[in-house]
Amino acid sequence: MGMTQKENYLAALRHERYEYVPSFTTDTISAGFGALNGPAFEKGPDGGGYDGFGVRWVAPATGAGAAIPAPGEFLLDSESIVDWKKLVKFPDLAHFDWEEASKRELSMGDPAVQAVDFGSGNGPFERLAAMMGFEEALIAMAMEPEACYDFMSAVVDYKIDVMENVRKYYHADIFTNYDDIATQQCTFMSPDTYRRLIKPLHTRMNEAAKSFGMIPVQHTCGKADALIEDYIETGAAAWTSVQPANDIVGILEKYGDKICLIGGYDTNGRPGQPDASAEEMRAEVHRCLDTYGSHRGYIFFGFRLTSTLDPAEYMQGMAPIFEEFLKCRGQVKVKF
Repeated sequence: MGMTQKENYLAALRHERYEYVPSFTTDTISAGFGALNGPAFEKGPDGGGYDGFGVRWVAPATGAGAAIPAPGEFLLDSESIVDWKKLVKFPDLAHFDWEEASKRELSMGDPAVQAVDFGSGNGPFERLAAMMGFEEALIAMAMEPEACYDFMSAVVDYKIDVMENVRKYYHADIFTNYDDIATQQCTFMSPDTYRRLIKPLHTRMNEAAKSFGMIPVQHTCGKADALIEDYIETGAAAWTSVQPANDIVGILEKYGDKICLIGGYDTNGRPGQPDASAEEMRAEVHRCLDTYGSHRGYIFFGFRLTSTLDPAEYMQGMAPIFEEFLKCRGQVKVKF
């Protein structure tokens, strides 16, 4: 294996030839939102609190410590969205200690041999939902589409300011836009609604990321394979965290030279549960490599739903996944 983990990973994202199956969890430093909660201005401080928009977040143990907007304390609804300019404040990015945050997060790996992936939580739709809840956000998109689009467009402007700081302080290789728009059954909204109100915003974000020298990646949990051609058209180099509810093999066979799929691990099934055994996790690694590994464009991403409040516990809980993947990935030959 002549390529470093970083070289191999970035070659895959650039749709060039690479030597072995890349892995998000071992080949990148996951900065920002991802392995950690991310900047407090986006999802509040670790353990809960207010973000830079004034939304209060909580981190219930029942959700493995993942931060969610406090139920019943939303700042907007489907009627007041028309007055968002009067009601919404945006974070003051100049007062965030970017230098300290980047130093702390980059120390979790080695940027010389691992790609730096900055995850930016609360993409345009997720931020709309954070302000009013998913139900009201979907109603607002149906009843007040122009106001929703204007608000989400302002979120993109703010995200571009975030990108500038990410490139300056993190020297990130990749900018991942976390914007969940789907359930395990289908997208929250119709594909046409996505194309009218969200796709242009994702496109603008991806173009901006490229202008800062970063590779854009789109994060969407759930079943969103109906939008794969749209994701390609937005300029996203990859879709993460792709779950088995999607036609992963079919997408890789048809589009593997145009977009990478990062994921495959059954996080919603037994292998992803907090009490999953080491044997169950190792077996799922083998299923992913056997089923997807030889397809061009596949990047492994496996994790277990352990508490995110304790990074050491989080990493220890997933050790069998990392160990088994690193032991076996060199045995898989990618078909170009």
